[in-house]
Amino acid sequence: MYTMSHAARMVGILVLAAGLVAASASAQQTPIHFVSPAGGTVVHPGQSVTIAVAADSSVEKLALLGQHPLPVSQVVAPGLGVASPFEFRVAIPANIRPGHYRVTAIGTLAGGETVAERLVLDVEKTEEPARIWAEPSSILFSGTGERIPVRVLGAYADNSQQELTKSSQTTYTSADPNVATVSADGLVTSVGAGKTTIQVHATRHDLTVPVTVAAGSSHTEQ
Repeated sequence: MYTMSHAARMVGILVLAAGLVAASASAQQTPIHFVSPAGGTVVHPGQSVTIAVAADSSVEKLALLGQHPLPVSQVVAPGLGVASPFEFRVAIPANIRPGHYRVTAIGTLAGGETVAERLVLDVEKTEEPARIWAEPSSILFSGTGERIPVRVLGAYADNSQQELTKSSQTTYTSADPNVATVSADGLVTSVGAGKTTIQVHATRHDLTVPVTVAAGSSHTEQ
């Protein structure tokens, strides 16, 4: 049977444990974080976007590093009187391929330690393609376990072309996953002998990529 003193001790233990959890969570908070824009924000080629990063007093230097072909780096020194949050202007290249791109904020602390936070931007063209097509237009596997990537390209009204393979507006679906599967970025993997199709949807356009898997030997990657 539990006594009142035992219950009191249990309450004390629980309060102490909660305090330790809260202290641990607080200790794990990074001294830098993105203020804006939100992760997954859609930006367009040729556009400039302002990225705001907050840093506490332990950060002596703050750098912003963009995934190629975004700008390589921009650096500010919080100790020089720059107001927080710190704003970086990032120019999105006009010829960039649609898709997700990382922007990494790197803070250098007083002791030389570095901390980092990542933000993902979704780069998409403002206009829709007049037509799309896939390369290859059909796939033949000699056995199971093989992989072939599908590239999706679009033609626009100004006669330009753009790869849309990794655009967030491009999706892939296998009609029969028992024959072949497809990843979110168009990588097709043979699973079993037979025929199926990969359905590609990009903006308002749809196309079909026929897939045949021969009843050959299975392929195992080393």
